[in-house]
Amino acid sequence: MGFGHIVENSKGDALDRRIDEWVTLVEATAKNFKIKNIQLISDTLFASVTQEPDSLVQLIDFIRELLTASLSISLPLRGAIVSGECTWGRLTYGPAVIAAHQLEQAQNWIGVACAPAMPGVDALWSLERLICYPVPFKRKEIRLHPVVAWPVPAANELIKLLARGGLTKNGDILTWEVGEKISNTVLFGMYMKFLSRTKSSPSVFHGFLPIHPIATVMEHL
Repeated sequence: MGFGHIVENSKGDALDRRIDEWVTLVEATAKNFKIKNIQLISDTLFASVTQEPDSLVQLIDFIRELLTASLSISLPLRGAIVSGECTWGRLTYGPAVIAAHQLEQAQNWIGVACAPAMPGVDALWSLERLICYPVPFKRKEIRLHPVVAWPVPAANELIKLLARGGLTKNGDILTWEVGEKISNTVLFGMYMKFLSRTKSSPSVFHGFLPIHPIATVMEHL
C-alpha cells in the first residue's frame, strides 16, 4: 500500500534503497519459511504453495512475518489468500490469481484476509494464525472471513510508521482515505486484545461489528 506515494516522494538513490528493502525482505522471508514460488511485479507479490494442510500453515506464518517486518520499515501490506488453480511461470495466471487480486483490492486496512470458504482453516483458529473477523471492505456487504492474526502496533506507532519512508512528504494533510485504513487496522488490533483478555474463541466473531464487543467491555469498566 502507498507504493505510488513512495515512488513520487523518493527520488534517485532514496527510491532505489526503498525498492531494495522491499525485494530483499520478500526474498529473505520467503527463504526463511521455505516458500519456493514467489513472484514480484512492481509492488505486488504473488506466492503459491500446494494444498497440503502444512503448506497453508507455512503460507500463513510467512504472511504474518511479512506483515510485521514490512510495516516496521514503513511498507504496509494488504493481501488475500485463496484456494484454486493457477499456472505458475513466466506469466502467472488463473482463477486463483484473479480471485486473490479482487479480494485484496476490496479491503480497506493493513491486513490479509482469506476467502470465506477457504479449505483447511478449521484447525488453524488461534491468536497466532487465523481469526474469524468481518473484514473491512471499501464497499460490499459485511461478511466474516478468516484473517491472518498479527501483532498490530499501537495507534501512535502505526501513525508514525505510515508517515515515513516516502509514504508522505512535508506539508501533507492526513486524509480520510488513510485515516480509515489506520482506524480499521487499530480496531483489529483491539479486537485481538479483546479475544486474548476474555479468552474468547477466535473461531467465531463475538458481536455484530468490530466495535461492538470492544464497546461492551468499555461500558463495564
